[in-house]
Amino acid sequence: MRKHVQRYFDAELANELGLPAGKKRIYVQFKIDKDGSITSIRARAPHPRLKKEAERIVKKLPKMKPGRQRGKAVRVGYTLPITFNVE
Repeated sequence: MRKHVQRYFDAELANELGLPAGKKRIYVQFKIDKDGSITSIRARAPHPRLKKEAERIVKKLPKMKPGRQRGKAVRVGYTLPITFNVE
């Protein structure tokens, strides 16, 4: 998942937005459904365009293996932090 974020996330977007320099974090929450699809995507970011970018790359994630509990597939919540530096 980290490689996917590094490959597709446009960190240069933060420099264009005029955010103050320093370390920035975006938190993306989503659920991996019983069939392995990504659902219920929500993000918190320092700028609305960064939020949209984070949601965009999570939607591009490939189908996952669903969680299992007592032998059955179950929905699993996941939080993905994205950290980058603004120069």
